Amino acid sequence: MNISEIMNPTIHSISSDKSVSHAARLMSEYQMDSLVVIDHGEVVGLVTSRDVLTAHPNRIVADAMCNQVHYLLADQNIWEAHHYFLNENARLAIILDDEQISGMITKEIVEMQIAQYKDPLSGLYRAPYIQFIGESYLQKKIPFHLLFIDLNDFGRINKQYGHPFGDDVIRTYSAVLSSIAEDQGDHLCRYAGDEFVLISTAPDALVEQYIELISRPTDVLDITVSAAVGHVNGYSEPDFFAHSWRELIAQASLASSAIKAQKTASTFS
Repeated sequence: MNISEIMNPTIHSISSDKSVSHAARLMSEYQMDSLVVIDHGEVVGLVTSRDVLTAHPNRIVADAMCNQVHYLLADQNIWEAHHYFLNENARLAIILDDEQISGMITKEIVEMQIAQYKDPLSGLYRAPYIQFIGESYLQKKIPFHLLFIDLNDFGRINKQYGHPFGDDVIRTYSAVLSSIAEDQGDHLCRYAGDEFVLISTAPDALVEQYIELISRPTDVLDITVSAAVGHVNGYSEPDFFAHSWRELIAQASLASSAIKAQKTASTFS
């Protein structure tokens, strides 16, 4: 979903020499929480309802407005907007389309859209989130570790204990994974069913610790749970950036399946 689909296309402006009380009247009239401050055809700031409430009504807009203006492009997606607002600690941005102002968007609106991509059971983001992270890193030529985590014998857990208990296992195991993947460069999602994907830019040694911890049998709700972890190392993989996200996730998934098959074969040998 692109920003253009959820932005507010209506823009109202005010000049910096107008009074704060005039800005308040305009916001009330237009039912807007913010105004773009434009002087001589140039954007010089933003004034919000919060700015108006904290300033004396007789002061001019120039004294109350925020001089730092944030811009996003209409064809950027909501994940890019989400990360921009987080990294810049911004609450509102002007949208540009072909270098022309085409609308505005708030952090709150973006967060409402992002919330739809959260898995209600695990509390983790779903597959589109990790795809965005992976494709962004590939585009920027940032190497990363890709871990495909597949719970072992989860179907047996559902059959033996029932699906509600299986849901409890997914919920608890998600919390376990979240506690492991706490590095700033870690991004975790519930990919599908009993499968999880982790992208990490942590050092090799730390990622190896992740794999060891995740692969090790763990007690979850009085039963033992383990996982097969397929690993693609973007720091050592030949021609890593020549591969698409689809190819890399398939490679990690197949590596996880091979580990499962090897475990099954050793069990019955």
